[in-house]
Amino acid sequence: MLYYPGKKKLFFFLLILLLNQISFTQPQHEAETFNPENQFFTLDFTSPSVDLNLLRQHFFTTFPHDDPTQGNVVYDQTLWKNKDIIQIKPADGLYLYLRARNDDKGFDSFRLTSKSFFNLSDSTPRLLFVFKGELPSARGIWPAWWLNGSREAHWLYEEMDGFPAEETLHQFSGKGSVYPTSSPVNNTDWPAAGEIDIIELINGENVIHNTLHTCPQMCDAIWNENTSPINCANARNGDPNAGCSGTPYSVKAPKGTFALIWEKRHMRFYYWPPKAEVRKNGGPLSAHPDPQTWSDKFLKNEVTLLETDVPCDENIHYDWQCRNCKDHTTCNFVNMKMIFNATICGLWAGNKFDQSKNALKNCQKYVLGEGKKQIDGNFLKIEYVSVKPL
Repeated sequence: MLYYPGKKKLFFFLLILLLNQISFTQPQHEAETFNPENQFFTLDFTSPSVDLNLLRQHFFTTFPHDDPTQGNVVYDQTLWKNKDIIQIKPADGLYLYLRARNDDKGFDSFRLTSKSFFNLSDSTPRLLFVFKGELPSARGIWPAWWLNGSREAHWLYEEMDGFPAEETLHQFSGKGSVYPTSSPVNNTDWPAAGEIDIIELINGENVIHNTLHTCPQMCDAIWNENTSPINCANARNGDPNAGCSGTPYSVKAPKGTFALIWEKRHMRFYYWPPKAEVRKNGGPLSAHPDPQTWSDKFLKNEVTLLETDVPCDENIHYDWQCRNCKDHTTCNFVNMKMIFNATICGLWAGNKFDQSKNALKNCQKYVLGEGKKQIDGNFLKIEYVSVKPL
């Protein structure tokens, strides 16, 4: 004999069945697709709440390759003899140290590479990069804050569903001198995606250089309204890609606030001394930076980029450069990662160590000998670093 509940009970019974059915048949939300491009960030290391975990959310803190500039440093954390290279001092800043190794490799050093890469687009036509802090400065030291691009699969995390854990970079440990091994922090197609050097200085001179590197066929540049364009590969004797540069400028000490405004055909490089007010009234560290309010006295270099018809000549630029540059004939900087590093001697600081023909060897002898104590313990301090659209 069938049992029929009352009408109200039957109604609620059928409603519950219907809701259960809906909950089972509703489509599940798809997981968000991993997008490593243009993940903007602001890190204020003067805040007591910032720690190394936050740093590692945005930067790889190891470089498991030889120094591409052939400096007397070890960037690979698995090979460090000193384990105190990276430190945060609460409410003060992030410190990145040079430490003597007491062997022929010279010094343990640091190289931070942003996990995200950055591109301009119609929706993001202008990006602002800001750094406030202090750089190491002594004979033999070559520190830099710069952007480097690549189109390679490792660099772009192709077929990955998230940033690789830093430990996975150890598979590249000891591989790659002068760019032969691609990884998420190293590329073999330089300079086909371009390079922007926001800060470089050498040998304690406290002179800041702004330089661009591209393929010969990519860009010419006019710096500071100079009427003579210069190619942004600009091969010279002994250097297949010296790049194109603005006017070097001197500072009392390499500390303060530095900024780059990057647009497709225009870049501006800024510097404020340490005591300048940069956190208020539209300043570079304010919540809403407004370059229109920045005094021209803080503008150090500006460059306009042009297309070029300069060919790649293997007799001047070297065959590897022409291979990398074969298909890159438009003035376009792409997939730029932010990098902080310091090397010792190397191809630039070493060759400019003195005026002799043996400058590089003299630099290496100095840093491994009498200069070791002057270099050991030098540091790059980051108080603030950010990248954001304008």
